[in-house]
Parts: sequence; structure tokens; C-alpha cells
Amino acid sequence: MRMTRASRRVVTAAVGGVLALGLVACSSDDDESDDTTSEESVDDAESEGDEPDADDADDAEIEEVDDEDEPEDDGDDADDEGDEGDDADASAGDGDYVAAEWAEPVSVNGDQIATIEGDGFEVEVYQVGVTESPKDGMLADPDTNEPILAEGDEIVFVNFVVTNTSDEPVDLSSSLVNVDATYEDWEYLQGMDSITDNDLYAEMEVYSSGAGYLDPPIYTFGPGESFSYGTNFMYKTDSPVIFDATLTPVDEEGELISDERREASAEATLS
Repeated sequence: MRMTRASRRVVTAAVGGVLALGLVACSSDDDESDDTTSEESVDDAESEGDEPDADDADDAEIEEVDDEDEPEDDGDDADDEGDEGDDADASAGDGDYVAAEWAEPVSVNGDQIATIEGDGFEVEVYQVGVTESPKDGMLADPDTNEPILAEGDEIVFVNFVVTNTSDEPVDLSSSLVNVDATYEDWEYLQGMDSITDNDLYAEMEVYSSGAGYLDPPIYTFGPGESFSYGTNFMYKTDSPVIFDATLTPVDEEGELISDERREASAEATLS
């Protein structure tokens, strides 16, 4: 995540919908000793686990308290209700893309606002739509102790279409190709908050996850194949959004090969 200001503030997670502990700003060197509690809540941003939304090593991560269930590996049954991988309608599959065998039909909707060109991969970014948040987010402003993303605030949905542009297959973890969106003027250390709501994802015709569960969790991404998924965050048009994409291959045991990590970025302003 890029830091466009000299200092960014630390926010805290709200557990069970109750916002707690407005944490102090990290811009003052004199307050370092008082920041121990806030720093403990955001340590280990780059855990090399299999969660789909792991941030870059330089980012701090807030762990969702109310995570949704893991999507089941339903193959082509995109109409089953309740699975994260089935949020978008299968009819949204676009004939110009060949979906990976472990992925749902590729969903292409909205207006394309950016293309991230990586080493052997490409991510097309689409602005899908704007709606109201049905609930408060998980992060609180350290000064006001109010949610940064509150119920009724406008949120924007974006969709990512990821394609293997190389001539070789690449094995991925369940993190697949992670895309992190951050406004250029974002002032907090943590990444931007998003709302977890399967019904809302279905309404916007966006998958909340790029794939169902595999055992072992090794996702072979073939040449020319694609998958899609999306996210949501606070909607604003007065600052560009930085989209940072990360692809980290795995070996035959499913272990991340950090030395072969690939990163790419693109910038866009929402309309």
C-alpha cells in the first residue's frame, strides 16, 4: 500500500459491531510507547496463509471477526444459494474469456477503469456500481471513535478480471492474485474497510471470491485462462485509487514461493 502522506493514523477493529478503542495517531514520535496496544492489533500483515485477502508485506491487516463461510467447490453449479463463489449469476459469464476449471464463469460487468499489467498476468478493473452500506464497517476513527465506513454511507463495487497472459501454467494458493485498492489520500495505516454481505454481492453481480475450496489448495492457472472476483469500499471521486496486484506462486506442496512473487499497479479515478 502506498503512503502518500508523511504520517498515517492507526485505527482499531470494532468487535461484534461495537466500536472500541479510538487509537492514537502514529504521526508523533513521542507517542510510540503508547501505541503498543494498537500495533498488536495490526501485526503480521503478510501472513503466508491461504486467506484470499492477504495484504502486501508493508501493509497492516485487520482480521474480519464475522467472516462468511468458505465457498464450496460446486463446479459449474453457479445457481446454488449461500456459497460465496456463487454470488454472481452464471449468465454473467463472458464468451471472450476461458474460465479456469476451478473458477466460476467469468463475470464482466461495469465500466473498465484500469488495466494492471503484470509479469505473465493481467487484471482488468471495472467500476460496477454504487450503493449504500447496510451496516457499519469494522474500523473506527481514532479521534472520534466513530466508524470510518458507517451504515448508509455510499460504497462502490469494483470487479477484477484476472488473466494468465504467459505461455505457461502457474500454481497459485487460495489467495490467487490478490488486488488491494487504496485511495491515494488514505490517511490510515490499515487498508480500506469493506462490507461482507453475500446478498449485496449477488445484487451487484460480483463474486466475493475467485474460486471454491480445493484439497490440496493448489490452483493451477493455465495460459489464457481467467477468473473474476470483486470487492467494495468507501465511495469517493476526489482522490485516485491505487490498485496493487500481487501474484505469488506455490510449489508442489502448496508452499508459497516468495522469491517468485510478482507485483504490479495501476491508478484510476472513480466516476
